[in-house]
Amino acid sequence: MAKTSKRSRIIILLLAIGVLGLGAYAWHKRHASAPESAGAVSPQESQVPTVSADHIDPVHEGWTVAVSGKLTIGGPARDTQLGISADAVMLLRYVEMLQWREQCAGQQCDHKTVWSPQRIDSNKFREPEGHKNPERMPMTSARFSAQQVRLGKFLVDAAILGNYRLGAGLQAKPHAYPVTTAQLPSNLAISFRDFNDGLYAGNDPQNPAVGDVRVSYRIISASDVQMEGVQRGERLVVKKSMPLPAQPGG
Repeated sequence: MAKTSKRSRIIILLLAIGVLGLGAYAWHKRHASAPESAGAVSPQESQVPTVSADHIDPVHEGWTVAVSGKLTIGGPARDTQLGISADAVMLLRYVEMLQWREQCAGQQCDHKTVWSPQRIDSNKFREPEGHKNPERMPMTSARFSAQQVRLGKFLVDAAILGNYRLGAGLQAKPHAYPVTTAQLPSNLAISFRDFNDGLYAGNDPQNPAVGDVRVSYRIISASDVQMEGVQRGERLVVKKSMPLPAQPGG
């Protein structure tokens, strides 16, 4: 009887030691790992640092940084098809052609002419007779980047600024850029006439006919901006761009 009681006390003691050991191990593991995870904050998780546009510091490689300054270009943006150029970050050509559009409701179809930047396929009309559109656009809308756009020492992809509609953060909005036939090569100038600060291909812009084309331009200027992007060597992979506010009296 005494041996059984002694054996029971030993078993209970061993179980208690085991429970205490497991508890101590769990406590140590939880508290030992906490300082490491709390202190591991990457540069991307902290506040975006503002860096100088005049110096690229290798220490910020791979970081998201904020840079302010004036955009500069290494050469004008040029429409390679029409020869129009502009001292701007981006030159945007907008082309429209007057075409028939069909709208049907039930058995009734209505046809009217509209200026459209895309070709409208009249072969798919329910009632194509008398509403024939040209088989192709003589040219299409396009955009042309300047050479080597920089923000200080940083090289910036001009196409990112041209994609201002793709994200609310890209706020480099284009503005009108008037052009005339005098800016065209002589072999192209005979195909257009001046109209509303743009180019018009057709007999009479006051009485347009199906197939007439009008061309207008906009530009994104090399202005003062503030950008956030990832530093990759001398490149700034832009995530966010906005114009700097105008200075009083500027």
